[in-house]
Amino acid sequence: MNEHYPYVIVGGGLAGASAVEGIRMHDRDGRILLVSRENVPPYHRPPLSKDLWFGKSTIDKLPVYGDEFYAENKVDLELRREVTELEASSHTLWEDRGQTVTYDRLLIATGGKPRMLGATGDAGTHIHYYRSLEDYQYLLEHVRAIQHVLVLGGGFIGLELAAALRHSGKEVTLVYPEEHPLFRILPRELGSYVADFYREKGVEAISGERVASIQEGAGIYHARTLSGNIITTQLIVAGLGITPSVGLAEANGLEIGNGIAVDEYARTTEPTIYAAGDVAEFPYLALDVRTRIEHWDHAIFHGKRAGENMAGAGLPYDHMPMFFSDFFELGWEAVGDLDASLHVDAVWDTLMKEGVLFYLRDDVTRGALLWNRWGLVDWARDLVRAARPMTHEERVKAIPAAG
Repeated sequence: MNEHYPYVIVGGGLAGASAVEGIRMHDRDGRILLVSRENVPPYHRPPLSKDLWFGKSTIDKLPVYGDEFYAENKVDLELRREVTELEASSHTLWEDRGQTVTYDRLLIATGGKPRMLGATGDAGTHIHYYRSLEDYQYLLEHVRAIQHVLVLGGGFIGLELAAALRHSGKEVTLVYPEEHPLFRILPRELGSYVADFYREKGVEAISGERVASIQEGAGIYHARTLSGNIITTQLIVAGLGITPSVGLAEANGLEIGNGIAVDEYARTTEPTIYAAGDVAEFPYLALDVRTRIEHWDHAIFHGKRAGENMAGAGLPYDHMPMFFSDFFELGWEAVGDLDASLHVDAVWDTLMKEGVLFYLRDDVTRGALLWNRWGLVDWARDLVRAARPMTHEERVKAIPAAG
């Protein structure tokens, strides 16, 4: 069976769904095929490690669009399907059930696969890597019958999961290899504060450690760390980031960097193939760098712009993505380059509780972290875009008043 579509989207995440909206902004009629490996239509991932656990949202609010959206927009949504082969020269895709599809324009929005731990033995079979709705449902079901969970990873997902599980009344041990959580983002003083804050909440936070091997017996897991310590637990869950799923692009000779390389229009080195979201390395125009971003806001705007350009809009992606997280009652938003190796000028209203952190290069703000300060994202974007050297005093005066 061979079908032809003007637009094919491979990947059922937020970027792929947003691309549909982008296409329809410029082409109301061209048929769209969206192929997803997941069992459900595209949904929002952030609540899986945040709001669902704290009673701030429900599963029925996760879908990006309702079922009627796909019907109204002439989208053939194929779930539980996987594209196994791409031949860019003939604009042809092969699906896992033998169907052949040809296209005029293709978007690769395949996201990434969870990064594996790399422990010895059969450790991989004992670890539940956390990324999808299916993972959330598994964890929710299994934590009801246990008391202790070992969480691996000191990044966003690891920290959010540790907070969620502790809020659910579980004993939690959090293990991460760096000196403090979010080591590449937070300055040392703030990172150390976060670790201590988690300990005050009852989370056993262990820094500078990795799990080297895991043994299981009678439903109990014994995780041995590199230093020889043994952590006994009933469940091991990991949030170690993702590895971009570049296989289709790589097999066709498209340029690969830290993800599938695209230009400012989300085009790959094959002009009829686009890539967006977690899987794409793109030119971040406001910062004049190439990078890859794994955040919700970027997936929405990059996916939408990719869709627009697939339909001929010819518009550069100049959005400055924001990102956010919550650690118990600590919440924050950020924009720009949050690289802890930059000079960080922290301006606190309340030490470690509320303030603005400026990430500087030659006194120019490259990024801003809004720690328990709300409504300042657009202000921070303007500050980064201005790229103007400022003194500490000027930065302090520039911060809008709270409330």
